[in-house]
Amino acid sequence: MDTLRAACTELYNTAFPGEEAFATALFDRCYPDCLRVICEDGQPVSMLFSIPYPLVAHKGEVEAHYLYAVATHPNHRGKGYAKRLLLQEAARYPVFLRPMSPSLFDFYAKAGFSPISPIMQIKGPATAADEHCHLLSATAYLIARDALAPLPCCRPTPELLSLYADGGGFASCGEDAAVLYEKREDTILFKEYWGNPDLAPRLAAFLGGSRYVLRRCDPKGEPFGMGIGLPADVAFLAALD
Repeated sequence: MDTLRAACTELYNTAFPGEEAFATALFDRCYPDCLRVICEDGQPVSMLFSIPYPLVAHKGEVEAHYLYAVATHPNHRGKGYAKRLLLQEAARYPVFLRPMSPSLFDFYAKAGFSPISPIMQIKGPATAADEHCHLLSATAYLIARDALAPLPCCRPTPELLSLYADGGGFASCGEDAAVLYEKREDTILFKEYWGNPDLAPRLAAFLGGSRYVLRRCDPKGEPFGMGIGLPADVAFLAALD
């Protein structure tokens, strides 16, 4: 492992303790191309990942980036490093992120970000699966997603989706629903749910859950993310949360 990667991994693990296995997968896929970092005396003190995540609109596809793992070492906070990294990326292309907590929405608003992707969460019990439920590859999921997702939306890349390989994946119910899911104990979290929500109980049962929670775009909902250069109603649901 090179020196910068080792030091940035240590910074990530300081900011997000308990995610060592995920950090390894993240750096394997996204380092060095997606890493943005500020160093002091040769040591990284602030960093983020800027991951390609295109914006798809009626007029076509636009390059956009998902910002993840915004982290500053505790000894170097309050110096504006994170804001500098954020605005440097926003000057290059549309950017967006998912704040880790509600309190961080204000932090990102002060950096020029606006709320995007209003969603509602729907919960319920699983019922019984049927022959229409199937697992999908990432490639097949993206094809099904394109047929069902509204525009404008942000489309995750296969590289980003590969980070969901442990504990989750992709499934469909005929041509009427396509999902990106994670299994959390007995609950299936549909991190992206496209299509008919009435099929969620069947998909949850098929995936081995007794309950489900799904994210669904809804103009009356709460913003899921924050962005610069994207329309407020853009659909963005798949965050590394």
